[in-house]
Amino acid sequence: MQMQPISEAVPLRVDARTLVDAPHPALRRLRQFHSLVSLGQNQVLALDAKDVFALTTDPRTKQIEGHDFTRLNEIPDGYTSRLLADFFLFGNDEAHRAKRGLFARAFSFHNIRRRQDGIRAVADGIVADLPRGGPFDFVDAMAARLPAEMIADFFGLHRQDARYFAGLVYDVALAVGPTYPHDRHEAIEAAAQELFIYISDALTVRRSFPTNDLLSAIVSDWEKDQALTFDSLVHQVIGVVIGGTDTTRAGFAMLVALLLLHPEQWAAVTEDPALIPAAVNEALRYEPPVGSITRMVTTPMEIGGFALPAGTVLRVSLLSALRDPAAYARPDEFDIHRDDNPRLHPIFGNGPHRCIGEMLARIEMQEALAALVAAAPDIRLVEVPRMLGFGGIRQITAMTTEID
Repeated sequence: MQMQPISEAVPLRVDARTLVDAPHPALRRLRQFHSLVSLGQNQVLALDAKDVFALTTDPRTKQIEGHDFTRLNEIPDGYTSRLLADFFLFGNDEAHRAKRGLFARAFSFHNIRRRQDGIRAVADGIVADLPRGGPFDFVDAMAARLPAEMIADFFGLHRQDARYFAGLVYDVALAVGPTYPHDRHEAIEAAAQELFIYISDALTVRRSFPTNDLLSAIVSDWEKDQALTFDSLVHQVIGVVIGGTDTTRAGFAMLVALLLLHPEQWAAVTEDPALIPAAVNEALRYEPPVGSITRMVTTPMEIGGFALPAGTVLRVSLLSALRDPAAYARPDEFDIHRDDNPRLHPIFGNGPHRCIGEMLARIEMQEALAALVAAAPDIRLVEVPRMLGFGGIRQITAMTTEID
């Protein structure tokens, strides 16, 4: 059998700015004719589901290293660049395992499951606090509160600090995207510095005065080995706080918005809460809070007939793959009854880098939706939110709702 020759041409060059405001139609048009596009010098974006899902664990690639990420995005030296260079998300092999291992017990299935009733109690309290009789921003009033307060409880931070550190998280999270917003660098850097000081102080206190909370356990485990510097320990905690705060905020808001935009599906969930896990899965597919994963090519390979040399920055587009008709029937329809969502949701990644907080995020969203449909089934959507961006952590706009 004769092999298909690899093209010597280069992939279509795409201006990343054209993918920010309305990424789905843009990606759909590109995917019809291109399985791979170029985003610039030595950077490509994989679009087809068959490639995207396989590339997250392809041994010819690896997770982009933190120093490569900061260099690629030309992030100035400082708190932001040091955090991104050090956090275990941007690492591989033993360094990645050692840093991630600090949180393995805390995020185990058993530990998260035993917190489920507490998560529901927090969600019930937040729903009870929602304004009645007038419009309010749902993102601020509920979607942001739940993950921030749960992360505070989880780590042993003061719950009243949740709004404070969540605001810092939202600024720092802007750095984790396909293009670094240099016009926002001063705000991002100031937030990264403030967040570093806040977490550093919390860990320092627990070194001298440990309590029965996760931060105390983490710093106790660290002191027995100290394979990492104290600053690196702080970076790992900050990274987990960011991952557990911002993505769930956007994901839950869009889940509620999508259900309200499809009244028959909102009614179905209200009448049968057993549908809630499927609704969470579908919302994460249809409008994911994470748009892409960034890999580095380590061994020459080809995608879509194009040769990629070692050192190529390979962004795999979850946003595109999760709407690929080759993987999903009627991919541009929101349908909580669909039966073609895989058992392991691609939005949480795969292999050794699969999201460590997946179970916590799922239970938070499920219990929050259960609390909302139970106590506020008449909630109405006034202003529809949008998810902006095509890669990294995406941003959500305001979402105005009303409850009688």
